Amino acid sequence: MNRQRFHHTFYLFGTIAVAVAMPLSHFVMGLASFLLLLNWIAEWNWREKQVHLRKNRQGLWFAAFYLVYAIGLVHVTDWGAAGKEMLTKLPFLFSPLVVITSKPFRRRELQYIFTAFILATFIGCCWNFGYAQTHTLENFRQMSRFIDHIRFSLCVVMSIVFSIHYLVHPTNNASPYRYIHLAISLLLLGYLLYSQTLSGIVILLVMALCYLFYLIENQKNNTLKWILGGLTGLLLTVAVAYIAYITHDYFYVKDPAPDTTELTASGRSYTFDPESMVENGHLIGNYVCEEELQTAWAMRSDSAYDELTAATLKRYLNSLGLRKDSAAVMSLSDNDIRNIENKTANIYYSRSHSLRRALYETYFGITLYQKYGVINESSMLERVELWRASWSLIREHWLFGVGIGQQHAALDQQLEQLHSPIADKKKHRGCHNQFLTFWLAAGILPLLYFCFLLVYPFVTMPKRITFVYFALILLLFLSMLVEDTLNAQTGRMMFTVFVPILLFNKTVEH
Repeated sequence: MNRQRFHHTFYLFGTIAVAVAMPLSHFVMGLASFLLLLNWIAEWNWREKQVHLRKNRQGLWFAAFYLVYAIGLVHVTDWGAAGKEMLTKLPFLFSPLVVITSKPFRRRELQYIFTAFILATFIGCCWNFGYAQTHTLENFRQMSRFIDHIRFSLCVVMSIVFSIHYLVHPTNNASPYRYIHLAISLLLLGYLLYSQTLSGIVILLVMALCYLFYLIENQKNNTLKWILGGLTGLLLTVAVAYIAYITHDYFYVKDPAPDTTELTASGRSYTFDPESMVENGHLIGNYVCEEELQTAWAMRSDSAYDELTAATLKRYLNSLGLRKDSAAVMSLSDNDIRNIENKTANIYYSRSHSLRRALYETYFGITLYQKYGVINESSMLERVELWRASWSLIREHWLFGVGIGQQHAALDQQLEQLHSPIADKKKHRGCHNQFLTFWLAAGILPLLYFCFLLVYPFVTMPKRITFVYFALILLLFLSMLVEDTLNAQTGRMMFTVFVPILLFNKTVEH
């Protein structure tokens, strides 16, 4: 093996290592990236790199983002935090340079990279599912064992896109691996629904809708085009109708007007609260006999009947449409008792495969905020609070931001000044919006430049835009609306490695 071939092989396996590590290991991701940079330097074929660079000059715009982002250093006071953040952002500089100045991957080599990513994500799903089956989880965020659940869901969605791409691509029509890709994509979809990562599910639905429109737009057979259009409309109608049904079933009170003189089976009085919250179509505060609940709970469980248990028990009984008395507690199954002991407050919260579970948790958080101003039970409302605090800071520092590395401390301080209910909970968690994060840290110019990077390939290089590239940009864009996606290592590497490869590697499949 000659020297040039050795470095290209190292480049291939290093990129495969990065792809495998994205859903599985932060450490391996960082190590493989560092080794790729060393290999690129050690290759020392600068004339050849210049030739590749002239063919992919647009790639320099991506690498230049690191320098534009450095504008946020103009008034930094905490250089330790700033240096740490600039170090983590280095892939924005060197990853695009490595891709655009290296020998392009062949089609089969690209397939190795993306297949390795698919298989690594699939292995992660299997491991996470096995862990969930053998351990008691307080919430499904604990199910993701390698990286955080949001970023892992992005890997799952992108793996589904890659699998479907290889499934439908004309060059793979005779390949037996098509059936493997079909099976893997279905299993990954099952995991995504099981894990109940709502952001990942929503992103996949949006991407599926875009893909249907893409098929319709590129379909030359008018009859088939009408069929696909009708199918898309039908799917949208069914989805909207189903969500409307679930929403109505949650908020619409099914019970008739209560009889406040009615007694329990043991002859005790109920209490009623007509102003209490509605959950699963029933008022939580109606037909409550606290004395019987406490007595019956002691007979069914060894756990203490404290304030949290009492609230959980009432909500659980309410979700079943039962009254809150001893007869209802005694009618519960042993599995129901375990759910309550594990602080599962709604029967649908125990059904991981149910779309109702994800929606009901969101509805409860919204209702809790409307009734009592509490936002700690809804991640969506917490994000809104973070956006509000971030925007109030940005208005004061819109030009150069608060300084790179100082945005977290500044946001924490702003939450305290606003007397936010999440001031103590959301320490150093960021804006939960990548665009606001860039703006808050470094000012308006890096934000505008980053938005330019997302848009300009579609304007200047339309022939290089594949649906896979479009899907990746759409996935990152949608996730960046509700997460600091590029502040996390997995999201950062997806942007700095996959985007340049899909855009500038000349042999990318179309």
